[in-house]
Amino acid sequence: MTEHLDFEHGQVFFHGAPLGSENDYMHPVTVFARLKHLLECLPYIRGLFVLGDLPELKNISMMLPGLEVRSIPFPKLDSMALTGIDIVPGPANDFVFTGGMTEHREKILKVLSTRNSSVVSPPGYVSRRRRNSFNQSSKLILNIPQREGWRWLSLMRIVAGLQVGRATISLGTHDASQIASCCTQVDVKKNDWVYELQQCVADWKSLYLRDIESYSLMAQAFEEEHPFPHDVVEYWSITDRVCC
Repeated sequence: MTEHLDFEHGQVFFHGAPLGSENDYMHPVTVFARLKHLLECLPYIRGLFVLGDLPELKNISMMLPGLEVRSIPFPKLDSMALTGIDIVPGPANDFVFTGGMTEHREKILKVLSTRNSSVVSPPGYVSRRRRNSFNQSSKLILNIPQREGWRWLSLMRIVAGLQVGRATISLGTHDASQIASCCTQVDVKKNDWVYELQQCVADWKSLYLRDIESYSLMAQAFEEEHPFPHDVVEYWSITDRVCC
């Protein structure tokens, strides 16, 4: 499960907003369709996996009784990620952002483009290989939330960046989840937030080395506390008569 789906005060929240809320990232009809499809699949679902501690899925077992939520450990980054910063070509851009465009994201990118910062942002969604190529062409990866008030970091964007030797800077988030220890969060409501970003550009190599070390320590500690749920897979293999 990657969607932020919560149940609070008797109400369903999708991406932190009450079900049916208007936004320019995902149409309410699409949100309803996704939830409907999930409900239709319930007879065939034994539980849900989440990567690390996101999404939180608050009170999901109250909304969907009997549905167990289990965490899986953060992936171990291969050895290329630890030395990749020295072997990739020199970055041509300061920042890169890959993701679906919204009014809030366009506003942030426009400010950066007018403040002597080089930003590359491919239109629409890109493949994993093209994303990695764009990431390596820039010194830092930007994480820009879909809208103001969005609470969470994009865990997979940060991990994908670290895999190719790049740190991520998140603009306007105040997340305290596990992955926050591996990412710099900048408050865009401060007057000097662009200057703070420019300082990060100047120190991009050190930021990566710091974040990859923090990630390794965090991932190891999390796995010790939340080991891979092998029991779920073993139970599934017994009930479905599958040889693991």
